[in-house]
Amino acid sequence: MPPLSSPTDRLKKLFQRRPCWRLAPLAQSLGYALISVRRFLNHLGYFRSYTHNGKWYTLRGSPQFNREGIWHHKTIGFSKHGSLTATIRHLVDHSPAGLSARDLAQKLQHPCHPLLTHLHQDQILDRVPVAGEFRYLSTEPSRNHRQREQAAVASPTSPATSLSTQAAVLMLVEYIKHPELSIEQLAAHLQPQRELTVTPERIRLFFQEHELKKTPATPNSGS
Repeated sequence: MPPLSSPTDRLKKLFQRRPCWRLAPLAQSLGYALISVRRFLNHLGYFRSYTHNGKWYTLRGSPQFNREGIWHHKTIGFSKHGSLTATIRHLVDHSPAGLSARDLAQKLQHPCHPLLTHLHQDQILDRVPVAGEFRYLSTEPSRNHRQREQAAVASPTSPATSLSTQAAVLMLVEYIKHPELSIEQLAAHLQPQRELTVTPERIRLFFQEHELKKTPATPNSGS
């Protein structure tokens, strides 16, 4: 009679059938409690996804990471750097001039606007406005200094720089919804809700470039 397979051997066979598993189905397939499955996974080595709230698991030898340490199986993202926060910090720390939320979303294939705001508020990341959006920087002093210098080179020197495509679309949506707003009010209305730095000067230049007319807001008349 052949010897029974060990739980870890059976676990490896399950991952050969499917590279990514959630914990509950894995425990059900093995016939073990969750705490035991976690112990088996620790023995073999694993990665948890940085997407889907870290609920997906893959064995350590499965991912074929790209040069930035990211691997995707369908919509599930894994990082050799660990959690989403740890991965963002690594990508930002190793970028020459910082990264925007759009840059990070493209690299991670995962939106991270709210998390970036929290990381900045918690002083885990620094940020500077560049070309109508925030660029996130390392907080390590020497690296931060180099990134700020490079970001300044990438940033247009004129204060009256036209809007990026993303900022222009968002601004026009707000303008159509609220045509009564002045240019200053449009800029103030956009900033709290988006990861953008939209100044009145940029909006004014955008209207000029596209030969659009913006009627100044009419002040409320007193009685």
